[in-house]
Amino acid sequence: MSRDRGLEILEKRIGEVPQWLRQTLSDPFPKQCLSPEVQQVVTTGIGSSEAAARYLTALLNKTQSVASEYLPSSSFYGELPPSTTGKHLVVFTQGLSSNAQIALERRDQFAGVTLVTSSTPEGQTKSGKTDRATLLQALDREGVSIVTHPMEDEYEILPRIIGPICSLLAAWKIAQSLEGEDSTSQMERSLESAWAIDLPDDDVLHQCAEELILGTDFYFTNSTYLYAQNLPAKVLETAFCPPPRIRDVLDYSHGPFQAERATPGHRWIFTSEEPAEADLLAHLQPLLERVNRPTIIKSPFPEPFAIFYYERFLNAVVLCAAKLAGHNLIDWPGKSEDGEGYSLQHPYRPRTEPIQGT
Repeated sequence: MSRDRGLEILEKRIGEVPQWLRQTLSDPFPKQCLSPEVQQVVTTGIGSSEAAARYLTALLNKTQSVASEYLPSSSFYGELPPSTTGKHLVVFTQGLSSNAQIALERRDQFAGVTLVTSSTPEGQTKSGKTDRATLLQALDREGVSIVTHPMEDEYEILPRIIGPICSLLAAWKIAQSLEGEDSTSQMERSLESAWAIDLPDDDVLHQCAEELILGTDFYFTNSTYLYAQNLPAKVLETAFCPPPRIRDVLDYSHGPFQAERATPGHRWIFTSEEPAEADLLAHLQPLLERVNRPTIIKSPFPEPFAIFYYERFLNAVVLCAAKLAGHNLIDWPGKSEDGEGYSLQHPYRPRTEPIQGT
């Protein structure tokens, strides 16, 4: 049955994540991926690629030399604000989706462009998407810097596991390339630690999966809140239920607590072992437990590395949730019914109406 096959693929890909991350970390980057002269960057991405785009923006804004802003994909459909002119554009898109191509068509408004993708001319030609292969070749001829990461053909099931986390690592590599110190070894240690730690037992994972299906919100004690969009996306695409809302932990007393007093809900707290985060969580603990006890997900290392542990933890939970929900991940609900959302490939062009009577 395709339902069982879909679960097998999901479980296999989750198990393969560490090896694909190692490949992403070791793969060479193209020259001038983001030159040291770049001072202002605009990032964009849609779906799971939004998380990587926001991650790069957050990382760049930690440097002293580069300022970055994220723009949603729909903003490229109409006229871009004049303030974007002359900046460097970084587009994240695993499969070179038609929506991402809208942003790429605006490339002449930017001083330079970097494309972060899993797509290659060879792979797109093999899959019959010759238009995308042609676009990649044209971008390369124009001097667009193309950063590739695994994996290109990840579309047999709806949820993508490899590409989104590898694009996060690619974003980190882009930001790190601008730094004077090489922190690759630190990232290697963080990734190894993230997959070496024992996850909770099956009973706890099962309980977490049930909470996801019933509905829960994700709260963060660190800046991972800014680029955690792929975490709820996993829930949406495996259990087909409303995705958790992403919130800063201090948001809880500004409405959510009062709403949960009326209608109790679940909340997960994503944190790390940083002293300030531990102090914040200890201070808020009575409030966070007043409705019911939250689930605590503690990364062994701080932001900006914590996201990789959170990804690993949630992969284990959504695998369980997918089994509980019982949906078909190959012939998923609504498959082939969303064409209007993928048929836009070009920015808005005003329609010229014929004059009446002529």
